[in-house]
Amino acid sequence: MPSSRIASCRLLSGWLAGLVLLAAATPARAGVDVRVRNLGPDERNNAYAKLSILEYAKRIDADKGEYDTADVERLFKQGEREILSALQPFGWYNAKVTAKLEGAKPDWVVEYQVDAGPETAISLIDFQIIGDGAEDEALKLIKNRPRPLKLGERIKHEEYETLKTRIVQTAYGLGLLDAKLTRRELKIDVPNNSAEILLTLDCGRRYQFGEIRIEQDGGLKLRDAFLRNYLTFEPGENYDPSKVLSTQFAFSDLDYFQTVDIEGLKEKADEDGRIPMVINTTERAPRSYRYGLGYGTDSGPRASVGADFRRINSLGHKLRTDLRVSPRISTAVAEYRVPFGHLPSDSVSFTTQALTQDFSDIKETLYRIGTSYNRRGKTWQRRVYLEYTFDEYSIKESPRQRSKLLVPGISLDHTEGDDPIFPRRGWYAFTDLHGGSDLLLSDTNFVQGSIKLRGVLDLARRLFLRVRVDQGATWVGSFNNLPPSQRFFAGGDGSVRGYSYQSLGPRDANGRVIGGRYLTTASAELDWYFLQEYGVAAFVDAGDANDKPLVDPSVGAGLGFRYRAPFGAFALDLAHPFDPGSPPVRLHLGVQVGL
Repeated sequence: MPSSRIASCRLLSGWLAGLVLLAAATPARAGVDVRVRNLGPDERNNAYAKLSILEYAKRIDADKGEYDTADVERLFKQGEREILSALQPFGWYNAKVTAKLEGAKPDWVVEYQVDAGPETAISLIDFQIIGDGAEDEALKLIKNRPRPLKLGERIKHEEYETLKTRIVQTAYGLGLLDAKLTRRELKIDVPNNSAEILLTLDCGRRYQFGEIRIEQDGGLKLRDAFLRNYLTFEPGENYDPSKVLSTQFAFSDLDYFQTVDIEGLKEKADEDGRIPMVINTTERAPRSYRYGLGYGTDSGPRASVGADFRRINSLGHKLRTDLRVSPRISTAVAEYRVPFGHLPSDSVSFTTQALTQDFSDIKETLYRIGTSYNRRGKTWQRRVYLEYTFDEYSIKESPRQRSKLLVPGISLDHTEGDDPIFPRRGWYAFTDLHGGSDLLLSDTNFVQGSIKLRGVLDLARRLFLRVRVDQGATWVGSFNNLPPSQRFFAGGDGSVRGYSYQSLGPRDANGRVIGGRYLTTASAELDWYFLQEYGVAAFVDAGDANDKPLVDPSVGAGLGFRYRAPFGAFALDLAHPFDPGSPPVRLHLGVQVGL
């Protein structure tokens, strides 16, 4: 989509969002029309919330009653005091209000002109620490930098409460579970427009993690030593609630347990302050099965069945199997996973796969075995793998060819989003590099790299921009010996809509699509959900596979329908391809999950 069109969409969506917010912030005329002038949005909203005359009007309207002139005049005068009170939490203690009441029964106009006056600034922050935590660096940092408060700036009650919460939570994180603020004073000198904050934290005694016991129910129990690899705290460390929570998340992410509860028995702490810890777990079903029927534009009608064996043995080994069948593509996969390390995502996997596909001009049967080392770093998931592939394929009536490849490779991926199924904002990145050599059991020499980028941006209420980019490149000695599984194609639901799956790419002398060395595709899509579950989309896709890095892209554009189901967004798209000789419209069906 041209940048000017995107800018116009953003301007329109922002204007509409502004109207909605304005309507929400301004009380509707209901017998008494109240207007508060000269305040910022936060102060104005708080003033409206405090005004009794507005509550009175709402109650009369709801009951379909009759306004009383004396009540209106009384509440009008009371409104001055209420506005002054509403301004104090924002640091305005010397405000002045000029009030005006116009009209007569049953309609009045009430106007409050507000002069907030000088701001009340913080002149002193006195934070004292007594007890075991007096020398802790984290508490001393708060004492030296009591954010969000700052000397000389306007006092805001919300920031004062935030500071108190920050102090107590920091103390708890240091194992000071008895810590409490014994002095909490906010002194306002109204005539001099100044505020003093006086706080004293009594840390009490310090606690540590004590003995850790893991309780399991069910049949096959996992080894205690194996589960302890996923603890994020150890006996003797200062008690830290955040570490308790991270351990609970880690045990839940292992997928062995239905529930995980961690209890600190503070009442049983020993004389050194060591708290016994008990991790209670309930077992998930050791096996689960999946069945499915569906239809996709790329695959046609399809059926799937799968099984997960969550715990093969006491060391937590897992087995996952999947069988998916359709007229165009069928695959069977089995993955045996051996966990290791200290994160649920860390493992060594052993995989077997069989695949047959018949798309466009290519028929292919593939068998693959492989192993991978999977580990999560601070931000990226890393996968180092080695795969051996035997491939039989033919290109439309040509003799069948065979290919053998031993492929080492590495991939990295990272996801950030606010929801794993329906993200409103976030991004995903994936990159892979792999290759083979005729010196190491491969039929050809090649190196291939690819990058995938996905993003979603919340433009306005229920209006989202989705973008994706795919880029790939291959350096190969003999392209004819490279099987279709290692060639690039474009077209289809997740590529360039408007064209059939894998129909875009270089062609041979007979016009048959044979795939290319390079891939470039991009897409921009606007999704607008006019109801909670129902939405429409407008999109433009472009790209191609080629034997040169700079492509002349095929372009498709269209409109779509979206329906949010619990498992993802059902997508129905009508796309128009712009290449000459193409059908005018192509229907695409699929399900969008996450990024």
